[in-house]
Amino acid sequence: MAMRASSAVRGALRPSSCLRDAATSDSNKPGTYASSHKYTYVEGRTPFWRKFRDIFAVNPEISSGLPRPDLVRYPNPGSRPEKAALTPSRASDIAGNKYQDRDFRRMYPQLFMVTQKHLTNLLLAAPNEDGTKSLPHPSSQSTALVKAPEDIDAPSAFTDVLAQVHSPQAQGGLHYNSQNLPPRPPFTAPQHILVKNPGDIPHDPHAFFPAENYRSR
Repeated sequence: MAMRASSAVRGALRPSSCLRDAATSDSNKPGTYASSHKYTYVEGRTPFWRKFRDIFAVNPEISSGLPRPDLVRYPNPGSRPEKAALTPSRASDIAGNKYQDRDFRRMYPQLFMVTQKHLTNLLLAAPNEDGTKSLPHPSSQSTALVKAPEDIDAPSAFTDVLAQVHSPQAQGGLHYNSQNLPPRPPFTAPQHILVKNPGDIPHDPHAFFPAENYRSR
C-alpha cells in the first residue's frame, strides 16, 4: 500500500499531470488564483467547501495570508500629491560636501609621508609676507639666502641645509630659535574637530552610559 501511494503521489507531481490538472480545473478563470502544483492550498477547492466557506466564514473576502498587490497596495505608486524638490541646505549638495569630509567615523589621525627632499626645498624657499614658507613654483628663481646644495636628491642635502639655518651666522634672520620657529610640515589639518558641550544634556554624572553632546568647531 505504501509503495502504491508513493507511486500515486509521484504521478500527481509530474509536470504533465500538473499542467493537465491546471487546464481542467476552474482555477484558471480570470480573477482566480491558478497553481501548477496540485497540493497548493486554494480556498474552496471544491464547490461544496467553497459554498461552505461563503456561508460560515465571518469575512468570506478575507485573504488567506498572501495579499494581492493589485488590491492591497496602498497608497498606489504615483498617487501621492508630494512632488520631489531640491532642499535648500548645503548638506544635500554633494558637489561641495564630500563624504570623506563629513564622515566623523573616519576622523582619525592618518599617516602623512614627508620626504627629505620636500623639507629641503621648503627650507630653501623664501619666506612669505606673513612669515610662513611655501614651495616655490618650479619655473621661478629661488630668492632664499641659504646656499642650495648641488644635488638636491643627495642624502646629505637636507643635513647641509639644516646646518646652515641652525648656525648663528645665518643671514636674514634664518637662525631658528624659540622666537623664529622652522616651518611646519605640510600636514592636513582636520576640518571637523568634535568638542564636548558641557551641560547641554542633563544626566546623572555617575550613570553607566552618560549622555553627552558634541559639536564641530
